[in-house]
Amino acid sequence: MHLVLALAALSLDWIAPPDPRLPVHGLPWYAENKGEPIRLPLRLKETLPPAVWNLGLSPSGGRIRFRTDSSTLKMRLEFPSPPNMANMHAFGQTGIDLYLDGAYHSTAIAPKDAAAGKIIEHVFFENLPKQDRELTLYLSLYKPVSVKAIGLDEGSALTKARRFAAAKPVVFYGTSITQGGCASRSGLSYQAILARQLNLDFVNLGFSGNGKGEPAVASMVAEIDASVFVLDFSQNNPTIESLREVYAPFLDTVRRKHPTTPIIAITPIAMAREQARIPLMREHIREVVKARINAGDRNLTLVEGLSLLGPSQLDGLVDGVHPNDLGFQWMADGLAPKIADVLMLPPPVLVDDRRVTVTSEVLAQQKRAQIVSYIWGPAGVPKTRPASVDKNGTSPVKDLKHLKSVDTYSIRMDAGQENTTHHFLPLKPNGQLIVLQHGHACTFDDAADPRGAGMAHAIDRFLEAGYAVLAAYMPHMRPGDCRTLPHGELFALKPESGNALKFFLEPVAISLNAIRGRYKKVHMAGLSGGGWTTTLYSAIDPSITYSFPVAGSIPLYLRTGDSVGDKEQYLAPFYSFAGYGDLYALGAWGRRQVQILNRRDDCCFGERQHNAVRHGLDYEAAYRVYEKAVREALGTRGAFALEIDDTAPRHMISPAAVEQMLTHLRR
Repeated sequence: MHLVLALAALSLDWIAPPDPRLPVHGLPWYAENKGEPIRLPLRLKETLPPAVWNLGLSPSGGRIRFRTDSSTLKMRLEFPSPPNMANMHAFGQTGIDLYLDGAYHSTAIAPKDAAAGKIIEHVFFENLPKQDRELTLYLSLYKPVSVKAIGLDEGSALTKARRFAAAKPVVFYGTSITQGGCASRSGLSYQAILARQLNLDFVNLGFSGNGKGEPAVASMVAEIDASVFVLDFSQNNPTIESLREVYAPFLDTVRRKHPTTPIIAITPIAMAREQARIPLMREHIREVVKARINAGDRNLTLVEGLSLLGPSQLDGLVDGVHPNDLGFQWMADGLAPKIADVLMLPPPVLVDDRRVTVTSEVLAQQKRAQIVSYIWGPAGVPKTRPASVDKNGTSPVKDLKHLKSVDTYSIRMDAGQENTTHHFLPLKPNGQLIVLQHGHACTFDDAADPRGAGMAHAIDRFLEAGYAVLAAYMPHMRPGDCRTLPHGELFALKPESGNALKFFLEPVAISLNAIRGRYKKVHMAGLSGGGWTTTLYSAIDPSITYSFPVAGSIPLYLRTGDSVGDKEQYLAPFYSFAGYGDLYALGAWGRRQVQILNRRDDCCFGERQHNAVRHGLDYEAAYRVYEKAVREALGTRGAFALEIDDTAPRHMISPAAVEQMLTHLRR
């Protein structure tokens, strides 16, 4: 038995790093440090803050990456001490993850008796079929480690892994969140996740409790030749005053060395128990970044941390502060499109939907049936009515001058989902109804809000013109249920039939079942996610006469950065057969759809979000291409128009857009 084991050991080729056959990524001073697996240059040991230096000994973000046909992979490792963290277990603190062809395989960890001089040998796999595979070994997040040797079959092939999508790494500087606290494995930091999504190299310069932006650290970060710098620091500064001392100078240091390299600045993500200084820090970062953009820095981008992990996503935290795997996935999903945008890489998992296939009545009917079947299954669009109605109740919008009364409907849906709609009745009715769908806000009562979405004005103006209004919210975007469940999590629910897309549409469908008979015509309008809902609902309900989606969507092939949207907007299994061009054509088939986009939109589908370099056309010209394609598919069987609103100062339904809708409705 001992002879067999000895022969097996002799059959392996043990390769000791540094070795050119085992390329190391994510440790920019690895060669200078003569193969020491640490994140910082040895020459700066006496220059950097001691805490930063000690944290830099942990090789978070370091990866060994190669291809081999070996049937065996073993690793000899030395850890200086055993796992000892309270909020990260051994796998998260010390683990070295193996990914085979991009998929997780297994993890090596420091044992309970780990100590300097003690070598452990971990078997990642053996006796696999001999075939070429790409291997990535993610080094530990929060514990120094020395890789003594990697064991492969003697004589096995060793070649380079595939090339990254960008020649230079994305460099992340920040706090413990950047370092990887509290991922359950080294391959699940948000940088590792988004790097796999986009096939990017990355450098992790996160320092737990010590991402403070010191001048010496800024100079060190600026040494790296990066494709993008991502700055995610502020919270480790004890006061807003200390952040003010370092934030702008840190940016200046990086920018002086890299005058045209993209820089992404992130404000703090949500915490369960925020200290008073955190909102002040968010505002300071905004001020610094916006001042530089206004001064001409076109390669600087602000990303709101609350858009990556917000107050409704606190289940994504371990200890009220640090993300868990779910939180890091959300952060990666939100940040990856923005990095793809500045690097002009293909955004993740977006269907190419430039072809409009709905070109005849038969095809329109077939496509509509296919969509309904996907969303609801065999049962189809629900024929039920609201669970209850509060008649002549208190208006959820104050000071409406042309309101007679309002009824509020309670909607019950599959998988325990609920929502609310409001039926506003005008003083002088004209026998027509406008469904008004809100977007990512939780109230229609926004007249007093200086950054309001224009909803209160739209309701009162429609009432003045004689239209009743059915006001509908997006899922978990209403008073008392505001952002309590992120939209992406709806797709993890298990409905009895169909798909989670139905939760966006059913409040409208069920409410219309109760009131449609009162009206000779029904129209629909919506903003943002409500504009998207208007597009989708109008496509499946031919009784909608006019539809007006505002800042709600563009085809997926044109989306970049901020305009990728939430999961319901790019769900690949759905849009692979129902692209946006087809949805626009269906919404206009035998009717009229007027899509309105705000040129100065500060959120979605405005000129700022358009990437003219990538698409080869400026903002309006690129969008006129799909307008033309939809019109050609419709022929004389319907009318589709794209209108660019130059009056709206932000993400809203402007008064001018409301008047434009009323002009169309009078035709």
